[in-house]
Amino acid sequence: MKRIALIFLPLLMVFSLGSCGKGADDKKTDGSGKSSTVITVTATPAEIEEKIAQAIGADNYLCDTDIDKDWLQNSFQLDMSKVESYVAKQNAIASVNPDTVIVLKTKDGYADEAVAKLNDSFAQMVTYIRQYLFGTAKVLNARLYQSGDYVIYVIAGASYDGEDSEAENKLAVSEYAKIDEAVQSIFGTLPENLAVVPEDDGTAGGLMAPEE
Repeated sequence: MKRIALIFLPLLMVFSLGSCGKGADDKKTDGSGKSSTVITVTATPAEIEEKIAQAIGADNYLCDTDIDKDWLQNSFQLDMSKVESYVAKQNAIASVNPDTVIVLKTKDGYADEAVAKLNDSFAQMVTYIRQYLFGTAKVLNARLYQSGDYVIYVIAGASYDGEDSEAENKLAVSEYAKIDEAVQSIFGTLPENLAVVPEDDGTAGGLMAPEE
């Protein structure tokens, strides 16, 4: 028995070392000693926008009009010289349908500033819909993601036709869950939602900001 054990022991050691080597290829170690899987994102803004559109479905995706570069610079105050590539769309009747999708692949160091600019525009949108009460839940549940050099701003999903604010919010939550899943499939993990809903000062009716 001892002779058999001595024969098999070297073989077991070889297989063990082979398995460890394969695992090291799949993971990287940070300064804390913890390993994490690294996912390289190669999707273009157009591909990301298409993924979001598919998640919502053709009947409910209302972003049918391109937002031109000048409008992004003048209205959203984005410095387009610091954007490598982008897709920006909204509804043809923006005064009625607030749906907007902007996907930016920024140049190094501009992503944080782009998020701030988009949050400023989002705050203006929130003020507007609180006064006129259309698409309120869809706007208040908006998404603003930032992952590396990518920035994604989304107000989209099926529109609610009714007066039940609870049902409206429930629909918005379910629609954004589809968008979250689509974004997560691209980046491997779901980035934090950086959209900041300003407090309601009570001057307009409507839904309150969604709870975190």
